[in-house]
Amino acid sequence: MYLSIRLKLIIAFFSIIAVGYLSIIYFFSKSETEVLKKRAIEHLEVEALYSIEHLKHHLDDIANEVLFLSKLEIMDDIIANDIDKRITKILEKKREDIGKDVTFLTLNTNGEIVASATASNFKIDLKKLFSKIENIRDKAPYIFVFNKYLVFSSPVYASFDDKLTIGTLLLFKPLKNLSDELHISNGVIAWIIPLDNLKKDIGSLFNPPDKKILLQNYLYVIKPIGPPLDGWKLGYALKKDIAFETIQQVQNILLFTFIVMLVLTSILTIIIDRRIVEPVRKLADTASKIVSTNDYTMRVKPFSKDEIGELAENFNLLMEKTAEAFNAIERQNRESVQTLIELMNFFGYMIQSETKEETIERACRELRRLTSADIVTFCPEVSDKRERCIVLESAQSFENNRKVYGAICIEGAKETMAMENRFFESASRMISLQIERIELLQTTREALKSKTSFFSALSHELRTPLGSILSLTQYLMTTSNCDESAKEVLGKIESSASHLLQIINDILTMAKAESGKLEPMFQQCDLVTLIEETIDMVMPLAEAKGIELNFYHTSSSMRIQTDPKLFRQVLINLLANAVKYTFDGKIKVTLSSFEYCVEVIVEDTGIGIEPDALKEVFNEFYREYRVRGSENGSGLGLALSKKIAQVLKGDLFIESEGEGKGTKATFKLFV
Repeated sequence: MYLSIRLKLIIAFFSIIAVGYLSIIYFFSKSETEVLKKRAIEHLEVEALYSIEHLKHHLDDIANEVLFLSKLEIMDDIIANDIDKRITKILEKKREDIGKDVTFLTLNTNGEIVASATASNFKIDLKKLFSKIENIRDKAPYIFVFNKYLVFSSPVYASFDDKLTIGTLLLFKPLKNLSDELHISNGVIAWIIPLDNLKKDIGSLFNPPDKKILLQNYLYVIKPIGPPLDGWKLGYALKKDIAFETIQQVQNILLFTFIVMLVLTSILTIIIDRRIVEPVRKLADTASKIVSTNDYTMRVKPFSKDEIGELAENFNLLMEKTAEAFNAIERQNRESVQTLIELMNFFGYMIQSETKEETIERACRELRRLTSADIVTFCPEVSDKRERCIVLESAQSFENNRKVYGAICIEGAKETMAMENRFFESASRMISLQIERIELLQTTREALKSKTSFFSALSHELRTPLGSILSLTQYLMTTSNCDESAKEVLGKIESSASHLLQIINDILTMAKAESGKLEPMFQQCDLVTLIEETIDMVMPLAEAKGIELNFYHTSSSMRIQTDPKLFRQVLINLLANAVKYTFDGKIKVTLSSFEYCVEVIVEDTGIGIEPDALKEVFNEFYREYRVRGSENGSGLGLALSKKIAQVLKGDLFIESEGEGKGTKATFKLFV
């Protein structure tokens, strides 16, 4: 995606401001939030501790009042039922002093109410209450929770006998009114958390906040209350909005500053665009026109006497230098093309020579024409005294020494070609390679001639006596004087002679294929019939070993141009190998036709071929170590089949997954 400088400039300026603003907001909010959070927590802790102390003092005062009332001598009237009204009046007076939400009860030792000062809606199960205070009768004062009340209990002793308990004084304060004693400032909420075993029954009395809302929206602390409410806790919370109100104000100020900076940046961007971006854009437009038209005479007008103006002047100077460089490159290209054409013509003229002498003669003639030299001569000995010499030497080194053929010396050249040294170096390599190629061809022809002569002599010297051996052996085996033991020996002689004759025939066929004298006789053939006839020839060998041999084809007839004799020879070799190296299993022959080729695949379930051996199977006389000596063979079958397949304009491939996993041979003919 293309971005103009103007757009990049705007993005850069606004990005810097935005990143700076967001960074300030982030770091300020993070640091200030921690400070305000710490201060708010400290404030909550102070208020919580203050409320705890206030609540404890309030409860202690109530407990002391209960204790004080229980020790009055008037409490002796508990045992005189006719004068209990005085106790009731005292209790009513204390109830007004402490608060009308409290209730006083005075019980005798039988759990009966002797005197009371009750608040409205006060109800209590007296039997359950009396059973609870039975165990705490002698404790003064004792504070416990009963139903939804905080109960202050103190035993009443007789004034004439401080060991005689004559009743119990009880003060009931509603638990829900305990929160009234808490100190709560603006925006702060407070609640009391009872003991765990009381939360289910009275926990809702203190208006506890929802835990999820508390975690999300409040800063809070929880402090233990301590005696006389051991195990109880006090919670204080402050809304985060109130705690972080200062941050919000600062953010508003920063937002206003950000808007002002955006306006100033816009003005600055417009100024920079007119002073810098516009001249650069004109410079870019001129460069674009030069590229599209290849007109390097176009120039730009200097805009000012600053760096932009200097850039325009340097641009004009660059265009002048570029025009000069292009002209020089064009001249050099013309000379290089001419040199290349001359080298190509020179090389084409060289490769037409057939002898070393003809090559050197042609080279001297062409070099004299190309250089317009007075004298161009060939010197068998290399000398540095001449004006210019092209040394001819082989590309391959023998015993770390290069073979030197001589040198072509040029004297009095009238013209010099572009890149003269490189031209003559290339000419030297061309002449040397042609001479080396001619010598290699001569050596190859002589080797092929010797090889052909050797195989011809081998054919004449070995095939004739082998034929005689076979004829005499067969004659002796048919005479009446030959007993069974002699026939067995003669049979072995016949088999060995036939095997040797087959090897000689394979070698001769291999030699013909390598020398190009194995010429196929192409004719129209039906591959289905040809393969079936070949399988019939090999079938007895497969049946003798108990091997199943099947032929699969998709068409009843498949006619192509090929040499039936050579085709059959390749297929017999593949089938013979499959039968030879399969001891228990089956062989499958498949014929398939494709758009550009036909494939004959021979698959067996035999001993297979190891991965390392697959690289060597097409080498002459190669036999895998596992079959050496165990099966007859010369190691020429697959090598010969490969060459015949190539003569038939096809190819042969061998595949195997390893030892004991069978072999797959693919004979492919291109049509």
